[in-house]
Parts: sequence; structure tokens; C-alpha cells
Amino acid sequence: MDKRFAQNPIFDGWCSDPSILRVGEDYYIAASTFEWMPGVNIFHSRDLKHWEQLESPLTDEFLNLEGLEPSCAIWAPNLTWSSGLFYLAYTIVNSSTSRFKDTDNFITAAPDIRGPWSAPVFVNRIGFDPSVFHDEDGRKYIVNQTMDRRTSRKRFQGVSVTELNSKTLRPIGAPRLVFPGTDRGTTEGPNLMKKDGWYYLTAAEGGTSYGHCVTIARSRNIWGPYDVDPDNPMLSSTGTDCRLQRAGHGQFVMSPEGEWYMAHLCSRPLDHQWSVLGRECAIQNIVWTKEGWPRVADEEGNPISHAQPKDLFRMPQGEEHTFPGVPSRTNFGEGIPPQWMSLRQGWQRNGMSLTERPGWLRIHGGLSLCSHFRQHLLARRVTGLNFQAETRMEFRPLCYNHTAGLVVMYNCLNWYYLFVSADDEGIPLLCVSACENGVLKDLDEIPMDASCGEYLLCAEGETGSLRFFFQQKEEPRQAIGPELDMRILSDEHVDGNGFTSAMIGVCCQDLRGDGTYADFEWFDYRDR
Repeated sequence: MDKRFAQNPIFDGWCSDPSILRVGEDYYIAASTFEWMPGVNIFHSRDLKHWEQLESPLTDEFLNLEGLEPSCAIWAPNLTWSSGLFYLAYTIVNSSTSRFKDTDNFITAAPDIRGPWSAPVFVNRIGFDPSVFHDEDGRKYIVNQTMDRRTSRKRFQGVSVTELNSKTLRPIGAPRLVFPGTDRGTTEGPNLMKKDGWYYLTAAEGGTSYGHCVTIARSRNIWGPYDVDPDNPMLSSTGTDCRLQRAGHGQFVMSPEGEWYMAHLCSRPLDHQWSVLGRECAIQNIVWTKEGWPRVADEEGNPISHAQPKDLFRMPQGEEHTFPGVPSRTNFGEGIPPQWMSLRQGWQRNGMSLTERPGWLRIHGGLSLCSHFRQHLLARRVTGLNFQAETRMEFRPLCYNHTAGLVVMYNCLNWYYLFVSADDEGIPLLCVSACENGVLKDLDEIPMDASCGEYLLCAEGETGSLRFFFQQKEEPRQAIGPELDMRILSDEHVDGNGFTSAMIGVCCQDLRGDGTYADFEWFDYRDR
């Protein structure tokens, strides 16, 4: 491959609803985290090929997501910069019932991408996917997807714009619907940019599944009317067999040398149907037609109408800039890196400690894996269909209500769990359970030596299948449980909203309230 071309997706695994920004020589991407904390994943690059993950901006100081349903909470962050400040707009989706989503939209700001971030300002709740537009005259606006509760009307109304007070970031006046969307429907993910006197409105349409696409409209006035690009949609993989499916939700960025790019979401579904790795992020080269419309470019730089996502993109001019690789092993005694996440609250509030036993992660028992509250679990995204993971755990359960181990999960209703528990006499058992759309099945259990409290727990993924293994002291490694189907850990399989990805990690449950806990020394994950 030509070294000036980079591979899509730009990195492996979940990175949905990407918002791309350049400040100076640095590129940033913000991505949705939904019910996972800390909120909003931030990635940094100098060349669009190599990326590092930064600390997330939204911590327990600013929000608590306890009780919210899977795939609700933090949606579609938007990252912008103006006059020395980074601005981050995001939605908290509080419900997914009937026509309602109960969206709260906020904006926070910081002088540095690494913070400190200001206390979020509540802006409105007319819809989700807010973005901030900074006009050339210094005025600021919030751009929203807009919902309608009335059953006699179109639910996704289109795109509204509201002017903001440039200092307080509070609305000035009422929102105005400026764009009803195209006939692709489900208009969301709006972003505004200005070029050559035109306001360009980018929208995600067609829903987030296999009808997804990027559409474009423009106007000479921010309030419209907006003319739709005659070649819409400008990007879609609908009805194709291309490698990158579900392409949509795009945003533009320009390099220091004037080269244009678009970041967008996509997925690489297993068997063309199951997005186990969730929605990922790809980048396309962009050129502008003489009529002033953006187009995906081919390898020679020619515009493509109604483009499909391309597997490669030409990098910006300049030298490549690499970052230190992420170690396969996380030694918890050295801290918790930013790729690790917890559910609905930060790990410190989810019963975890790095100080109670120095060199280890102690997890106090929480509620069940099916709960929307106090799940004492730490996980990272699965980044390949072929992977190997292993952890060292010390745990001494007293009864069947005490469980701890290694979990591979999509959400609280879809997971596989390799765990240690105990029988009615207190003899330890090594068990495998599965939950598929809320239906729980115990698949295997093996009695352990009563004196044993130390375990090596392993998981191996191989092109859509999953197997669990364990090792005790100096004994050989053994398989436990049947071959498992990773397809249940995908967007397409779950009941209700499915916007995240397969995750893998460690957890502990105490369903009797005895104060039990498990200790984890390290966790090793590598794609094969």
C-alpha cells in the first residue's frame, strides 16, 4: 500500500458518531459513549492515521447516568473550537419509550482539550445530536435534530437552529426549524460549516442501520431556505456489498494545507449482518465541485457522486506522527488507562479501589449484570473478532449470591460470564452463564478445590465464536462451557436500541449484601 494512504477504519472498534476537529496541527475526534463512563471518548492525531486516546471530559463531577436504559445517556458529542476555547456539545437521552427521548442538551468548554472543562450549561431539550456553530461575526448557534411528540406529525421534524449568548451559551429566542430533511427521513446528526459565503448543513439520514447515509444542503442565510445537494446522498453503503457498511453521520475538516476530509461512522459486520465491533470511524478524502458541492474523492482526486465508503484515504501532507502503543497488559497497580470504562458512574463510585490492596484492583460486590444501577464492572471495547483475553483474580465466595469474574457483554441484557461462585455448602464453583435479550441460562459449572482462591480466567474470540478457559495454580489450562455465539453481542441482535459494541472486562456481584469483594491484579487483551 502507498505509504501516503491509510486504512479505514482509522482504528479498530467502537467509535460511533465521530465529530472531527482540527486546531493548528492537531486533529481530534469526539465519540458517543452512551451509558458508559467517563463520558465522551476523545482521540488525538497529527496525521489522521495514528491516534491516541485522551482522558474523557465528562466525569462524575458533571453527571450521573444511573438508572438510564442501555444505549440511552450520552449521544453524538460535537467538538468545536473558537477564540482559544474548545466547546463540547452533547445530549443526555433520558428515555427510549414510545415517541419520547426526553433529551437534555448541554455545552461545556475548556482552554485545553485535556481540561479543565467548565460546568456544563443546559441549553434545550427539543431533540438530540446538538452541535455548536461559530459564525464569522462572532455569533454562536446551537444546531439540533428536532423531535415531535404528536402522533399525527413526522417524529423526526428536521433541523432547528437557535442563537446563543456568546458568553453564557444560553439561548437567545426560540429555535427555528430551518431544514425538514430529505425523503431519506430520520434526519439527525446535523452540523453547520461556512465556506465561500455558503452555510453547509451536513445531516445523517436513513436511520443508523443499513439505510444510513450522509446528506448535504446549503443556504446563503443561516436561517435558510436550504437547497439540497442534487446528488444526495453524498455517501452511503445502502444496498451494496462494500466492506464498510452503515456509512453515515459525517463531518468535515480541512488540513493546514487546504486538503479536505470527512470523518463518518461505519461498521464491518460479521457475515454482512452482525456489528459485533459496533460502529467504527472512517475518513474519506473530499473535493469540491465547480458548483460548490463536496464529493468523496477517488484515488486520483476525482469527485464521486453517490459515493460508497472507500477502504483507503490519502493522508495529509507532512510527516507521519506515531504514538506509543497501548500495552496489551493493564497492570492495575499502575492505574486505569483511558480505554477502560464503567457503567453509568465512574469506577470510583462503582465499588472499585486501587488503594485498598496496593498493586491490585479491588471490586466490591454490586448488583446483577442485568441491573441499571450499581454495576461494579470495569470493561474495555473488543477491537477484533479474533482476540485473546486473560485476567488474574483472587476471590473467596461464601455462597451462590457471591460472584466475580470475566464478562463479555453488549449491554445489561446480552452477555457471557465466566465467574467463580459457591454452592450451598460454600464449595467454590467455576461457572459459565449467558444472557440473551434478558433470558438467563446457566451453561456449565465445575467444582473447585475448597482451598483455592486464585484463578486465571481466559476468553478467546475466533471469527464470531467465543470460548472460555481457566487455569488453577500449576494445573494445565482447561476449557469450560460450550462454544458461544458472539453475534448476540451486536447492534442488530439486541432488543431495543443497540448503539454500542461488545465489551470485555471484570466485575463482582454481592446479591446478599455481605460486603464481599474480588481482587484483580492485571488484565491482558490482544487481537490475533
